[in-house]
Parts: sequence; C-alpha cells; structure tokens
Amino acid sequence: MRRIAVLAVVFGALLYGVHRLAMVAVARLIGNQDMIVGLDCCIDYHRNAPDPWGNVLVAVSGVAATQVVAWVAIGLLAMRRGGPPRVLATLAGTAFVISPLLQLIVYAVWHWAERDYVAVIDYLMDATGLPEMALMAAMLGLFAGYALVFWLGVRAAWDRATAVPAPVAPSS
Repeated sequence: MRRIAVLAVVFGALLYGVHRLAMVAVARLIGNQDMIVGLDCCIDYHRNAPDPWGNVLVAVSGVAATQVVAWVAIGLLAMRRGGPPRVLATLAGTAFVISPLLQLIVYAVWHWAERDYVAVIDYLMDATGLPEMALMAAMLGLFAGYALVFWLGVRAAWDRATAVPAPVAPSS
C-alpha cells in the first residue's frame, strides 16, 4: 500500500507538469499569448482576452492531456497479462483524481478560485451567452458521465489484466 501511495505522489507531480505544459503548448499554438506568464499558463486567467473559444480550449487542454495519459495507461493495463497491474491502475487513477476530480472539487467548494472549470464556465458564458447555472449543470453531467465511463474502462482493463488464462489442452 505504501508503494501505491508513493507512486501516486510521484505520478501526481508528473501529471501536474503534463497538465501545465499542455495548457502552455495550446496557448502558444493558438497564439493566445495573453494567457502565458513566463513558462506557466493561466495563473491569472485573462477573462477579457478577445477569443473566448480559444480560452475554453486552453482551459480544458490540461485536463484533456492528463486524461490522454490515463487512457494510455488503461490501454496498456488491458494489454497486460500476468503480474501485478497496480502501477498502471495507479497511474490511471491518479490522472483521474489529479485533473477532473480535483478540478471539480475546487470548483464546487471554492467557486471563487480561478481554476480550469471556473474559467471554462466563465469563458463559455462569454462565448455562448448561456446562463451560469445551465453551464454548471452541463459540466456536472459531463463529469458524471465521464467518471462512469472511466470507471468502467479501468474495471474492464483490470479484469482483463488479472484474468488467469485457461490452460490449453494438449493436441493429440
């Protein structure tokens, strides 16, 4: 259990870096230099930036990048045969906890905090004109659906990785 906890901390630090680098890379790719502060991105979201859809893209890119890592780990876990699958499951679980879940908790508990979901809601309000409560409900529904799909994916990969292959009958 201690090994899993240590791995989760190490993976969390690495995934935080992936999250931040993805945001900076997307901001640079779309030319949204207003959102980049030194080598970091979005420390202070610039709500008045001229492109709200670009801002949405930058704000979700960090979560999307960590989830790509999570799904690669799930895919590798599903391909694995024999041996303890805990390392890949820990990577996938940590990626889920570090990005979408932690962002949701920060959003739900400290709505005033300028974090990715808050920025996404703010930018979507600017881009679409939809009310905040409708966007919040959509975000929560999207998160719940994603959490279910994620859990089913991890569970199926785990079951596949831990399945004992049936012995092959000798041919005569």
